[in-house]
Amino acid sequence: MPLGLFHYQLLAEILEKIHFIYNDEELANTILASVAGALNAEGGSIFKILPDGTIFPLASFGATIESLRQSKFETGKGVVGWVAQFAQPVKVDDPVRDTRFTGSIDTTTGFKTRSILAAPILGRGKAIGVIEFLNRKGGPFAAPDLELVSMLGREIGIAFENGALFERLEEGRAFQESVVNSLSAGVVMVDLKLRLRKVNAMAKKMLWLEYTDSEGEVGPAVNDVLRAYPPLLKVLQDVVVADAPSDTRKLSLQIGGLPVELAYKGVPIFSKKGVRLGSALLLQGGASKD
Repeated sequence: MPLGLFHYQLLAEILEKIHFIYNDEELANTILASVAGALNAEGGSIFKILPDGTIFPLASFGATIESLRQSKFETGKGVVGWVAQFAQPVKVDDPVRDTRFTGSIDTTTGFKTRSILAAPILGRGKAIGVIEFLNRKGGPFAAPDLELVSMLGREIGIAFENGALFERLEEGRAFQESVVNSLSAGVVMVDLKLRLRKVNAMAKKMLWLEYTDSEGEVGPAVNDVLRAYPPLLKVLQDVVVADAPSDTRKLSLQIGGLPVELAYKGVPIFSKKGVRLGSALLLQGGASKD
């Protein structure tokens, strides 16, 4: 049965939110808060299927998440387990007469299940979770409710995958950040417009800079940050137009009123597709502020 205007409006409202949330539990709670009330349901849960087949409750409405997590959910057992196994949505109007319903979760949580609406959360064509709502007030769930929850399951799957990708990118960025900051050499990275993209901890120490990198954003022009070091600005202007790494050269600066000699090497930076992005300047020597 096609969705009605109410269901389409609810779906659009949820889609505006979920693809900008990258934490699974926050995502699950946001969806439950919107959908359970709109469907007039007494309870609801969102689960994630772990690699070992265990079904882990991410969020709950109507029963505490702690009580759900004390219960055991497994693929192939119970209504949630059936949905996880066969990746098919289900509407159960009389759970007691349905062989898939075990009632064990009601015993643990104290909740009394009278009707069930459940759908798989799909990722790359297979079930990676389950979304479930219980006990529609005023009567059984309708066919459009099941269609809505089925569509949500597909969208949640995409959001879960986006969250996992975001987490991997964050981990990769944190790893690269730690590597760059642990280098004994100072590193100054600039783009082709001579805007700072990264100044590692050693470079800040060598140049006595009070500068904080702009997370994921284009930084200020090098002239604004390094104006105290005209010779360094000239070097950066030269390396950003060079197509190959430079030889190691010497650079004399006045740092903190004292003459300091640095060794430097310019290295061009390219994307994986070979597009020139900017340059890195590697610095050695000098005096620290500490």
